[in-house]
Amino acid sequence: MLKQFSLVFFVLLACYNGVNSRELKHITKELEVNAPASEAWELYRNLGLINLIDRKLTNIFQSTEVLKGDGGVGTVVKLTFVPGNSSYTEKFTVIDDQRRVKETKGLEGDCLAIGCSVQIIEFEIIEKSQNSSIIKSTISYAVKEEFQAKDPKPSIQIVEAIVQSSKNNELEVNAPACEVWELYRNLGLFELAANELKNVVQSLQVLKGDGGVGTDVKTTFVP
Repeated sequence: MLKQFSLVFFVLLACYNGVNSRELKHITKELEVNAPASEAWELYRNLGLINLIDRKLTNIFQSTEVLKGDGGVGTVVKLTFVPGNSSYTEKFTVIDDQRRVKETKGLEGDCLAIGCSVQIIEFEIIEKSQNSSIIKSTISYAVKEEFQAKDPKPSIQIVEAIVQSSKNNELEVNAPACEVWELYRNLGLFELAANELKNVVQSLQVLKGDGGVGTDVKTTFVP
């Protein structure tokens, strides 16, 4: 009897989930960037996008606020739009380093404020070549029955602006140019990568030289 009940329960659950997945609508965009997939993923996987928004999209976002967390799963962030009378709050629900997939679930604002019951944003970083990748963004949403006639939609233009801003991302650092140059001119940058990017760089080997012209360096990436 217990086995029969369990079977019926899981069948009903599968049917329920199937119905809900069919109710979701999807908007998908892709953008190619001139950066390795590993570098693009480092920007997207935690709070890199929030920092990018603060620097480059001040015409769209008035402010960003991390309400909870440090960039991992469970982090909650609030984005306030210009001129400050509306906002969007989301929670990081999936950060998959193997597939390079990040998923967030809307908690309030944007489409949820005009008739949607669900709003999920997914970013997937797809490797195209050694020095290029594709950023695939997908917004999945469901509309409440009483708002079907109004056909509310998420603000895909905002997601597109965020992705576009990362296409030619420039990094600003709080250090004098002479100090930054000292890091980049010899082996400092490679040593930094080996120490700080262990999820990307497996090993570093200087085949020839001491960091000057003619130096050969071999970098082995994590499989």
